[in-house]
Parts: sequence; C-alpha cells; structure tokens
Amino acid sequence: MKKKRISITDIANALNVTPSTVSRALNGGGKVSEKKRNEILALAQELGYRPNPIAKSLLENKTHTIGLIIPEFTHHFYSRMLSGIESITSGAGYQLLICTSNENENQEIKSTQILLDARVDGIIAIISKMNDKFEHLQEVLDSGTPLVLVDRFSEEIETPYVISDDFKGAFSAVDYLSQSGCKNILHIKGPDNLSTTFNRLMGYKEALRKHEIELKEELVLESNDANLVEKIRFCLTNYLVDGAFTYSDYLAFEIYKVASELKIKIPEQLSVIGYADEPISTYINPTLSSVNQQPFEMGAFGANYLLNKINNPEIALEIKNLETRLVIRESCKKVEG
Repeated sequence: MKKKRISITDIANALNVTPSTVSRALNGGGKVSEKKRNEILALAQELGYRPNPIAKSLLENKTHTIGLIIPEFTHHFYSRMLSGIESITSGAGYQLLICTSNENENQEIKSTQILLDARVDGIIAIISKMNDKFEHLQEVLDSGTPLVLVDRFSEEIETPYVISDDFKGAFSAVDYLSQSGCKNILHIKGPDNLSTTFNRLMGYKEALRKHEIELKEELVLESNDANLVEKIRFCLTNYLVDGAFTYSDYLAFEIYKVASELKIKIPEQLSVIGYADEPISTYINPTLSSVNQQPFEMGAFGANYLLNKINNPEIALEIKNLETRLVIRESCKKVEG
C-alpha cells in the first residue's frame, strides 16, 4: 500500500495550529515563536515531511528548472559543456531538463515546446546544424522565458550568447600550417547555415591571405557532400595537398583514412589540424593537432548568463567570445624557431 505523503495540514492538525503558521515556520517566515517553530520543524522531520515542488512552484511562480537543448550526447564537446552548465546550475539550486535535437530542426522545435510546457525558468540552447528557421526561439523570448544561445548563434535572435572565437581558432590553425611550410591547404567546412562554419572559413581564408597563398576554391570541400571521400582522394592525388584544416576532428579522421589508402605519410607529406579537441584526437595515430574551444567554460558562462537573466530580466545583453587554444600534436610538422 502506497504511503500517504505528509502535508502541511497534517502537521498543523497534529500541533493544533493553522497551516499558514506551519508554512511560515518551514520557510523561515516571521510571526512564529522560536518554541513553536522548533516544535514544527521537529515534527516535520519526524514525519518525513517533504515540500510539494508543484505547489511551491505555483506559489513562487518558479519551477527551479532550466531547459537545455543540445544536438547530442555522444560528442565529448557537448558532455564537457553539460558539465560546465551543471557546475553552475546545481550550485544555484536548479535542476536541468535536457532535450536532444539530433541536429534536426523539427526535433529542436518540439523540444522548445516541451520545455515551455514544463514551465522552465529559462532555456540554454545550441542551434541544430539543420536549422534555418528561428521562429520557435523567438517564441521562447516572446513568452518571457529567458534564453541563452551557446556555441552557435543567429543574428536574428537578440539574446545573450556564448561562443568560441572560431575566426581566431581557424586562423591560428592555418597560420601554423603555413608557417610549417604548407602551400596547398585543404579545408573541409561545416554546414552552410551555421555561424561556426562561416567564421572558421573566414579564418582559413585570412591566414592564406597573410601568407600570400592563393585561395583555391577546389580545395574547399563541403562536409555534407555525399561524395566527400572521393573528393578528398581527388584533392590529395591531383593538387599536391600538403596541409589540411577541417571543421571537426571527425572530418580530420576522414583525411587520415584516405591518406592511409594513398600511402601518404602524416605529417611528413601531409600536416593535419582538426577542430574541437575531441578524445579521438589523442587516440588516432599519429595523434591529431586540434583547436580547443573550452567547452566546460562555455557551458559555465552560458549558465551564469541565464541565471543573471532569470534574476534580473532587465540586465544588459551579455555576450562572450571565448579564446580558443591551438593544441599541436604529432599530425603537424614543427614550426622552427
């Protein structure tokens, strides 16, 4: 038989006081003598009283929950970001409700509706890579629910956001390749609708410009191209590619596989740098150079911005552009000097 949940009324009846007196005592309110407060607290503990979170949220107009929409759990980048978010939210007394979009626009839209229906106090979101519509995010703001975007952002949504400096991150990678002697540098870019794709492509182009290396459009490949592997093979075979910079570490691994088939040695004949510094970068041979985006710090900043917005809706728009860090491993020739 299910045990009956102890209520404030049960405690009030047992001590012959009003429920409002019990409520004030349990919540530290005034107008309750110290003796009576101690009696109420002692009985509440004895009976195993637990506050009703639904009733409390209705009374405070807060659920003490925060919604999080991330593309997926499998990438180390997102799990590190989640850890950063939770390090802040748990300390502030908030629970996370986590939804995954699976990089799908419709799933992302559905997730925002689920979180709004759950009356979360705020939402942190990473825009899915297949998303080119943002009405659902505007709906979140129109409902009065604070929203913070992390990693990727849209200029159409005026809200706090935290991103890494992808332009500088890409620039530093291609600048290093150029300094090590690379002249024909392949780039595999991300999905066209993402801000991260644009900024990394611009960093790639600017580094080429700095070193007076001609931009060859045929050396810029689309990551979602069904014939990507064949095009990598064609480039490595026909364009004397001696360097490669990719949108992600997983795309860099595609280059590794093709280079292995063609008997091209890394880094002796081909230097490779990925992006995000996933664990795969240290597992493959040779170990992969990559750009670290500080995902834990990104999540922590995002959570802090959201809590600031929850506590003060009129606070000025907060924007953070985190510095990236180039991590050089065995996949690149060393720069002299």
